[in-house]
Amino acid sequence: MQHFLMAFYILFFATGFMGGAALLLMRIRIRSSLLKPLLAFQLLFLFGIGLIIIIYYLQNLPAGLHDPAARILLILATGSNTAIWAVVIIIIRKISPPESRMKGFPAITSSLAILVIFKSIANMLLVLLVESGITGVEALTGMEAWNMGGHIMTGLAMASFGILLRAPLNPDEPAEIRPLMKAYGLCAIIFAPAGLIESALQSSQIAWLSTISLEHLFYLAWNVISMFFALRLLKPSSSVSSPIGTVPEELIKNLKLSAREVEMAIMIGRGLSNKEIAAELFISPATVRTHIYNLYQKVGAGSRVELLNKLRN
Repeated sequence: MQHFLMAFYILFFATGFMGGAALLLMRIRIRSSLLKPLLAFQLLFLFGIGLIIIIYYLQNLPAGLHDPAARILLILATGSNTAIWAVVIIIIRKISPPESRMKGFPAITSSLAILVIFKSIANMLLVLLVESGITGVEALTGMEAWNMGGHIMTGLAMASFGILLRAPLNPDEPAEIRPLMKAYGLCAIIFAPAGLIESALQSSQIAWLSTISLEHLFYLAWNVISMFFALRLLKPSSSVSSPIGTVPEELIKNLKLSAREVEMAIMIGRGLSNKEIAAELFISPATVRTHIYNLYQKVGAGSRVELLNKLRN
């Protein structure tokens, strides 16, 4: 069993590198401000799973894992979790349309993420207080209400984050990133109750493989999603096209076209109607009309044919 678990953790670690490489490839192929924080998110996950491998390996040595070392590793693991949620807040700001970043559902999701960060910091402080020998603190860390509250808070934040990832994207982001974010969102929603499920299993004293967390499976699923969409980019038959490769970069800079306006020009060139563009980009036809109107104004065109002729010149 020990060898199986070690192989399982190594598999997680390997897929973490592959998921990171997939995101790096997407960052090279797609101009999106979301991919940089997603890479940071990935690296923090990788660091956390690396700590788990170290802890598991040291625990199975003949001498075991001494208490001071265990607490240091626990603080590092908690700190990496705190950093992950800080990156989540950055992703929330980048994925949300500018007019809704500080209100509505994005604000609620950010607030939940901040609460999870505070809970993680509190856990780190409690570990330090236990180490210093202060009485009564260790009993608090073992309280069911304290731990359950953390699971509920994390589950709500994760579900809210998943829903937001599947909501309308910031119009400045390219359309190629939309399916990836929707897949990430579904993954987050599915695994949101993982902590609560594990806590219920432990409370019920049901026999299960507690050394493999459901959160580890979330990490594995996240990596598989990253690799799948990176492979889609490599397919010659892929419908993904680069806005810069279709509209001359000099024109984009001179006319100050946004990424969304360049996408409109590409899709107009493909002969798509406003309704078809809206369906492909997961936005409303009214939003499409607004973007096309702005595109016409910047290019100085009065029709689709005139627009395409000017963009080709």
